Amino acid sequence: MIDPITNTLLSSAGNVSTGFAAHKTAAPAGPSFADALKNAAGASVDAVKQSEATAMSAVRGDASMQDVVQATIAAELAVESAVSVRNKLIESYQEIMRMPI
Repeated sequence: MIDPITNTLLSSAGNVSTGFAAHKTAAPAGPSFADALKNAAGASVDAVKQSEATAMSAVRGDASMQDVVQATIAAELAVESAVSVRNKLIESYQEIMRMPI
């Protein structure tokens, strides 16, 4: 049995690039990695803004201390997660830079 890729390349011996163009993979259906990072960063910023708004509501007397503590803990968790992802990205970049060429 002939491999479809080999068959395409052999049948287009005059133009090799035609064989590769016929086998391009489709783009993934889900969000890209950059979009996922962007959404996660946006969620972290939103959590911090919500925490600040809740704290200001408590100063005005409109929110309870329990609401303030919950919002602060949520913001802290979001920031810790963002810092953890950033550290892993930096670690990965440094590891790639140490690879021999």
